Amino acid sequence: MKTSPPRALLHLALVAAWLAWGCLGSSALTRLYVLAPMEGTPESDAPAMSVGVGPVALAGYLDRPQIVTRPSADSIDLAEFDQWGEPLRDGISRVLAEDLSRQLPAARISVFPSRGLAPIRYRVEVDVMRFDGPAGGETTLEARWRILDNATGKELAGQTTLRTEAAGGAGYTRTVSAMSRALAGMSREIVDALIALPR
Repeated sequence: MKTSPPRALLHLALVAAWLAWGCLGSSALTRLYVLAPMEGTPESDAPAMSVGVGPVALAGYLDRPQIVTRPSADSIDLAEFDQWGEPLRDGISRVLAEDLSRQLPAARISVFPSRGLAPIRYRVEVDVMRFDGPAGGETTLEARWRILDNATGKELAGQTTLRTEAAGGAGYTRTVSAMSRALAGMSREIVDALIALPR
């Protein structure tokens, strides 16, 4: 007995739906990550000051949702299902501000531009040239930072930070933790420079 055309179409539709469900059901879910502030030792002799952190500039290859790893000097990999939960430049500004706050308890630290009414005395600008490494290996942070007088724009201090932090194992969670530790190391350099500024 021949199958009627409508019934054959129904069979085809059911098979197509089953295949589509199988493809969707097997796709990986995107995992989101954020940088985190590190515990810092408060500088008890640090003077009260107001500091704005930002803007943060990123090398173009880092300015994307995917986490970037570098398997070799001249190539990068993009993590399709492991991405930033916020723009990386915003995450760096946020974490640097929190790291500075924990080390400078008498200071007022904010992300620049600040929405507060109180004036900012110093501004920390950061230009990130590199922030990556091989998956599960050492993460390298290379960044140029400057402390500016916010009123005049004059550069008061600055240097290039080059830090490496071992991920200590596979997985993007460990890679992101290594990146957070590298930022904490840079924040300590910035704190030292802020304390050393003439008053």
